[in-house]
Amino acid sequence: MLIVLIVHLFVSLFHPIELDSGTKAISQDSEGYESYEQLKEVEKEGVDYRIRYENRDTNIAVFAIHGGRIEIGTSEVAEGLASRGDYSYYMFEGIKSQDNGILHITSVKFDEPIARTLARHSQTMISLHGFSSEERVIYVGGRNELYKYEIKKALTKYGFRTEEPREDLRGEELKNIVNDTILKQGVQLEISSSVRRSFFENNDWSRGNIENKSTVYYRFIDALEEASSKYKKNL
Repeated sequence: MLIVLIVHLFVSLFHPIELDSGTKAISQDSEGYESYEQLKEVEKEGVDYRIRYENRDTNIAVFAIHGGRIEIGTSEVAEGLASRGDYSYYMFEGIKSQDNGILHITSVKFDEPIARTLARHSQTMISLHGFSSEERVIYVGGRNELYKYEIKKALTKYGFRTEEPREDLRGEELKNIVNDTILKQGVQLEISSSVRRSFFENNDWSRGNIENKSTVYYRFIDALEEASSKYKKNL
């Protein structure tokens, strides 16, 4: 326990992962904890983080493993898309008053048992993430090329800009939870902080305004559901 706490102090001082604004300070390779087992030794469920999920026995699952105040806006998109399409969903959410970035576990190392089980019972998934940038851009990664094609086409149609991910955000590793599905492939969306802020009225993603979704948010959900509905026809 003492060693873990010392490691966390070092990380917070010299290797920041996530600002409490819900944006990655550096790359996807950065991390707070090495595993869920390590995280739960220090953090308390229901106080520091919470897990929300439902297995609806659908071919597509929607994940936000850095949800809540870790990468703000990802839980809201996961919840909206899962509700619209009646998809299975999983959200690991930071609920600390501050410093939620320490709850970040990389997608390759994210081994919370419920999440991995749901992933492995789903044909494919869309995994939602956030990164820090004032550019209004969405990186579309992962190994599911057909699903990626439909998502890029729909996002462009609805007025969003997509790009190929930079190297550290490609989401192509087989051990990445996004690809730990029956098809061994999924789609990883990395949404810039600028786009995620626009999901909320007045670009305000503070706790007091988080329920006030903007028209941009609903347009984003429309795009993802349209793409998912088209992709489902191939399953």
